[in-house]
Parts: sequence; C-alpha cells; structure tokens
Amino acid sequence: MNSTTKTIVYNAHPASLIISAGAVMGGLTASVIRGGITLFPAFMTLLFALLLQTSANLYHGYLDLCFGAGENIGGMRDRDSRSSNSSKVMLLRIVANGFAILTITAGLSLYPFIGWLGVGYFALLLLMLYFYFAGPRPMVRTKWSLVFTFLLFGPIAVSGTALIQNMHSDNWLPIAVYSFIIGLLAVNAHIAVQYLRYEEDLMNCKETLVTSKGGHFTRFVYLGNAVLVTAILIIRPSAVDFVTPWIGIIIGICLLASSIWVFSMMHRNPTAVSRMIRTVTMWQYIVVTLTLMGIVLYSVDHFKLNVIQLI
Repeated sequence: MNSTTKTIVYNAHPASLIISAGAVMGGLTASVIRGGITLFPAFMTLLFALLLQTSANLYHGYLDLCFGAGENIGGMRDRDSRSSNSSKVMLLRIVANGFAILTITAGLSLYPFIGWLGVGYFALLLLMLYFYFAGPRPMVRTKWSLVFTFLLFGPIAVSGTALIQNMHSDNWLPIAVYSFIIGLLAVNAHIAVQYLRYEEDLMNCKETLVTSKGGHFTRFVYLGNAVLVTAILIIRPSAVDFVTPWIGIIIGICLLASSIWVFSMMHRNPTAVSRMIRTVTMWQYIVVTLTLMGIVLYSVDHFKLNVIQLI
C-alpha cells in the first residue's frame, strides 16, 4: 500500500463505519416494527450513512493537518500556512470533497421517499456536523462531543432511517427505544476511542471527557450506558421485538459482563489496555447490530413483497 492510499485509508477510519451501519440497522429495525421496510431506500440510506461518515472522517483529518490537533483548529489566525500547502492536506481536501459529492448524490436519491421533510433533516444533519467538526469552537474538541455522538447516531440517524421507510405511522415508541440503544452504544464506542488516544489528545491539548475528567469518572459513564442498554434488552418492552425474549436476555447479560470488565480495566494505565478496551467495545456494538439485522431479516415477507413491487 503506497503512502497516498495509506493517508486516505487512515483518515477515513474504516472501523468507524460500523457505528454508522449500526445506526441505520437500528432505524430499519424500528421500521420493521412500525410496518415493514422497502429494500431500495434501505440500501440507499445505508450507503448515504457510510459515505457521510467517510466524508466527515476525511474532513476531520484535513482539519487536523491544516490547523493542528489541538484547540487551534477553531481559529483561522492560527493556521499554519506551510501545513495547509502540503500535499497531504490537499489530498485529503480533494478526497473529502469527492466523498461529499457522492454523499449528496445518495441523499438526493432518497428525496422521493421523504420529500421536504428529508431536506430539512439533511439540513439539520449538516448543521450539526458543521458545529461538530468546524464552527467557532468544534464540539469534537471538547468534552461535550459525546452529546453530539449520541444525537447524531441515536435520535437523528435512527429516526431519519425510520421516517424514510414510513412517514405516516403514529408508532414512535420503536424509534425512541432504538435511538436510545444505538445512541448509548455509540457513545461507549467513542469513549473507547478517546481512551485509546488519551496520551495523544493530552499532548495536543485536545479536551475530551477522558482528558478533562479522567478515566475514573469516564468508566462510570461507560458502565452506566451499558446498564441502561442491558435493562432495555432484558425488560424487553414491546418496541424491542425479538423473536424470543431469551435473545435480549442473553445479549444483555453478555453486554453487561463485558462492560464490567472494561470498567475494571479503565483504572489502569491507558497504554496497557486501551486497544483491548476498544476491541471489546466494538464487538459489543457489532453483536447488537447483528441482532438488529436478524430482526430485519426475520421480516422476509416484507422483503419479498417490496422487491416484487420494485421489479
């Protein structure tokens, strides 16, 4: 792999695409419970989410190189002109713009399914991304970045996906439940990344929950999120429509047990356990996402009906 490809792949952060895919799966699961899904908009929503995540990651990498990795990213007066003219900066800017064009194209394909409400949704999403990555003081550079993570991957992504599938259903409970589940798990995934990059962020004066509050406080936030998700999976409200209640109970217990292990590890030196913590957290997210995918695939009759309609 040459240096150009390495630069693009590294800054695209392919592992983060799991979070975007999980948010869409949460919305599709809510859609199944609300009456079913249609294949084409489901695929295009997933494609849109993956392209948007990649564009945002590349743009974030561009800002890091252009303005520096610390708080200076928010001020044009602190711009390093030598860095801004480097080949890596120009490469990331061009590639990020290319992915942004693909993202807009995928988003426009969803217009027939959601109309002007979709336009408003996309405008809100872009506005949040602006304040998250850019703006006068990028939220990604503060301890409040986790709030944006919850909102973007929880309520906004899940409800947007569900509304594209069915705008007319009055059943909002599945959207609320799965927004909560996906949002909290996305926050834990972000905490794991912050924990992994603790020393780098500290050196670059980047304020995150881990650098500002320390690992002791952060691990209680992590465990609290896991406990809330586990409670939902085990209690199994009507909106969590598993084929059998044992699925939610088993996954909930595994999630809680692994989260307790992460909690016990977070008081140690980050360099010793950070990669293992990130791996365990990502597997938690993957297992829940695959479960949601199973719920969607269980609705095979809806797939058959809508594929025939499309043909």
